[in-house]
Amino acid sequence: SKREKLENMAVDNNYRKNQLITYLFNYAYEHDIGYVFFESDPNNPSLSFKNEREICINMNWHHHSPEVPFTVAHEIGHIMDDRPNLKQYNCCLDYGGLDDEERDADIYGLHLIYQYSCGQEDNFYDPIAFVQSYAIPERMIKETYKMFKDEGEFFYIDKSQNTLHA
Repeated sequence: SKREKLENMAVDNNYRKNQLITYLFNYAYEHDIGYVFFESDPNNPSLSFKNEREICINMNWHHHSPEVPFTVAHEIGHIMDDRPNLKQYNCCLDYGGLDDEERDADIYGLHLIYQYSCGQEDNFYDPIAFVQSYAIPERMIKETYKMFKDEGEFFYIDKSQNTLHA
């Protein structure tokens, strides 16, 4: 039945999400980044403490949002950023704002998830399919197209220019 198919898709998506979160926490561990995950008020953001090399992830962010894996990757991006730490901690209240640190953490997170996707042998030919499959925030669409173009592994049609990219 249609309902069973939808329930199976939800289970499959939760499995995929959990596998990605496991990969990201393993990545953090391998790069000497400590992590704490907790469930708190859905509006409490995740944090990173660069000097301590620790990330704190609210797994209840926006009521278990599918974007939680991207949040983990984003916070890892803060720790991996080579810039000196000018803040006591990074609290990402304004994801996608004009702040260079936030944008760079977003880009790092996007590339980290893309790296995972390639390791899973996901063959995305359309950046939007990648964004949807991995619950990448909408604010990252332009950067995702740029990443696909720079990687050069995939063919996709740039609808803004009606050209085929290889």
